[in-house]
Amino acid sequence: MRLPGAAAVLRDRNLARFAGATAVSALGGGMADIALAFAILDLAGPTELGLVFLAREVPLVALVLLGGVWADRVSRKTILVGADAIRALAQAAIAVLLFTGTADIWKIVLLQVAFGGANAFSRPAYTGLIQQLVAPGALQQANALLGLARSPARIAGPAVGAVLVTAAS
Repeated sequence: MRLPGAAAVLRDRNLARFAGATAVSALGGGMADIALAFAILDLAGPTELGLVFLAREVPLVALVLLGGVWADRVSRKTILVGADAIRALAQAAIAVLLFTGTADIWKIVLLQVAFGGANAFSRPAYTGLIQQLVAPGALQQANALLGLARSPARIAGPAVGAVLVTAAS
């Protein structure tokens, strides 16, 4: 990939905003995963931690094909906004449960099922939206840009989350 071609995709305002949102989302997701892991370990144990994260992945695997069908038939933007709203509500509900001392593993598992279900619809819509944002000739550069936006945030997110958990403990 040539640098001028990669830099050219940044001139697209929608793609630049999308890349920024992708980075922020990856950062927040990494922070939330670490905070959730420490909360579950404080609440129960490693088996329950595995159950909570499994509860997120099972609906993703089970529903991703349906999510792909929907992404081809419904506005991808609508799907992404709806999925983000569901994920945000699930994470906020878990935070409320933890801060109020009313958290049980089964409640968190159910909320993670909702989170994973939303992911199953979000991932195919995300992939299809990239193709709508850029011209076919710029797709490789756009995907590279989005990868560059996500990767550092996926590294920094858990690190920042660990620092915040340590500071809050």
